[in-house]
Amino acid sequence: MPEKRYMSVTTMADYYDLSKGFIRGHINAGNLPAVNISTNPGKPLYRIAVTDADEFMNHLADQADRAERKLLSA
Repeated sequence: MPEKRYMSVTTMADYYDLSKGFIRGHINAGNLPAVNISTNPGKPLYRIAVTDADEFMNHLADQADRAERKLLSA
């Protein structure tokens, strides 16, 4: 089984051209799975599995497509 690869919030933000706040918001809302590797409970340090990031972005794209189709059919 291949080893799971992880990325930081900053790396995901840069790669997908999103804000770090947007990503953290979805982590905190439970929409984007992440692991907190921080030893300081007041300052989380998240890592996101690459596969989870890809699935999350596909989900966002699907939502955008459905919203666009709904607008065009109205």
